[in-house]
Amino acid sequence: METIEPWALGYFLVCFFLVFFCYVRGNKKYKGVIAVLDKDEFSLRDFFPAGFYLMEKTRYSYGSSFDRVLRKYMKELYDPKYCEFYVRAYWAAAASYLLMGMLVSGLLMLGGQTGIAGLMLGAGIGLGYMTLTAVSEKIEKRHLLISMDMPDLTNKIVILSGAGMTLRAAIIKISAEMSNDRPLYRELDRAVSMMEAGNTAEAAFDYFVTRCNMPQMRRFVSVVLQNMHRGGQDVTRALKEIGEEQWNNRKNAARQFAEEASTKMLFPMMLMLLAVILLTIAPAVMSMRV
Repeated sequence: METIEPWALGYFLVCFFLVFFCYVRGNKKYKGVIAVLDKDEFSLRDFFPAGFYLMEKTRYSYGSSFDRVLRKYMKELYDPKYCEFYVRAYWAAAASYLLMGMLVSGLLMLGGQTGIAGLMLGAGIGLGYMTLTAVSEKIEKRHLLISMDMPDLTNKIVILSGAGMTLRAAIIKISAEMSNDRPLYRELDRAVSMMEAGNTAEAAFDYFVTRCNMPQMRRFVSVVLQNMHRGGQDVTRALKEIGEEQWNNRKNAARQFAEEASTKMLFPMMLMLLAVILLTIAPAVMSMRV
C-alpha cells in the first residue's frame, strides 16, 4: 500500500474543511436564496450556498469596472429590480466551481495523482471564469435576435401610422398581435403593460431601452417619444430611415448567424474526415503487418 505524503494529506484537509465549512455555513444562510434560481440555467445551484458564503467572507465589494458591466448585463437578462442579486449569484457560481475544483484536486492529491489534481484545480478556476464571461455571449445572442426583429417592428409601425393610427395605438396593436417568445416583442409587451397600468410613456420606454440596451434601440425610442409628445408627420420619415439602417443591421446579424453555424459545423466535419482517413488507412496498415 502506498504511503500518503504529509503535504498531500495537509492539502486535502485544508481543501475539505474549507469547502465543508463554506457549504454548511452558507446552507444555513443562503438555502432559501438559491431557490429562486432557475434549475435549468444554474444546474449546480444546490452547491451555490458555499460560493455565496465564500464571497461574503472575502468581503468582495462588487465595485470593479467588470462588475459595472456585469450589472448592466443583468438588467437586460433579468428584471432590473433583481440586478444586484444576480450579480452576486454569478459570482457565487464562479466561487462554487472554484471550491469544487479544490475539493476534487485534494482528493486526487491524496491518491498521488498530482498532475491530474493540478488540472482539476485549473478546471475549477476555468469554469468559474467561463461562468462570468458567458454572460457577454448571452447578451450578444440576445442583441442579435433583437436586431433580426427590429426592421419588422419598425415597418409595422410605419404602415399602421400611415393608415391613420396614432403611434401609441400602433405599438399597442403590434404588441397584442405578435407572439412574445422573442426578446424584442416580450420586452415591448412589458412596456405596453406598464403604459396600460398607468405609467408614463417615458417610464415604460425607459424600461424598454434598459432591457434592450442597443444604440439603434435608443434612437428608435427617442423618435417614438418625440412623436408621442409633439406629434407631426416627421416621425414616418424618421422611422423609414431607421428601418433602412435596421435592415442593414439585420443582414449583418444574419451573416453572423451563418458564420457561427459554419464554425459549429467545423468540428463534426473534422471528426468525419478523421474517420474516413482511418477507414482508408487501416486496411493498408493491417496488410503491411501481415
